[in-house]
Amino acid sequence: MAWSVSITPEGWQLIYNACHDQKRTFLIGAIREHATQNKVRGRSGWSLYKLSTECLANWVYELIQETDTCDNGGFRYWIDPKGYYKIPIEE
Repeated sequence: MAWSVSITPEGWQLIYNACHDQKRTFLIGAIREHATQNKVRGRSGWSLYKLSTECLANWVYELIQETDTCDNGGFRYWIDPKGYYKIPIEE
């Protein structure tokens, strides 16, 4: 079951930090999955590989804010609408 995100600014900072702790391949996969599910064209892997890891992490953070969904308990935040890619934060 999915919940709408409702956390404090400190919680958002934890999500931001967790995004920046991820590997490039995970970030690129998450962005591509989000684009596929939303039928967004032009998100090929090659163009994403040209971006810095920081830029990719910031983008994923913005996608989490856009998706606005988390698992029950609020410790895994969805990047894509179906929840295939998630950012975990510690309890």
